[in-house]
Amino acid sequence: MKIHIAKDKTIGQIQDEFSQSYPFLKLVFFSKPHKAYKGSPAKYLVDDRNITMESLEKKPHSGDLYLEPEMPTWQVERLFEEEFGLHVQLFRKSGNTWLETSVTDDLTLEEQNVKGKASERHHFEYVNPIDYREQD
Repeated sequence: MKIHIAKDKTIGQIQDEFSQSYPFLKLVFFSKPHKAYKGSPAKYLVDDRNITMESLEKKPHSGDLYLEPEMPTWQVERLFEEEFGLHVQLFRKSGNTWLETSVTDDLTLEEQNVKGKASERHHFEYVNPIDYREQD
């Protein structure tokens, strides 16, 4: 897939383009970088989908990113960083929640998306934990 990055494009537009190809993955933007196989602190989360690339990039410019299904997660994140100075983290759908993929950064985009899709078949119900004080 090709994602066109332009100064006037918003985070939301980039996220929507990505989600069209990978509906069980989500690109999340942060204001600071993260280390390989590590998560990004929530305090650096950029959650305003209307922020433009120009606001996030240190040296704003336009260009294309080519993401292939067989690319590992860490490589996708690195491409955003190296080409545009954008700090992104991939999240994968897991039931009703989104998990940061830092532990599974070696999995490809396709593998991550398949795992996310498979999680929809599982129904996660809240069960009260056992109270061991009531046992003999």
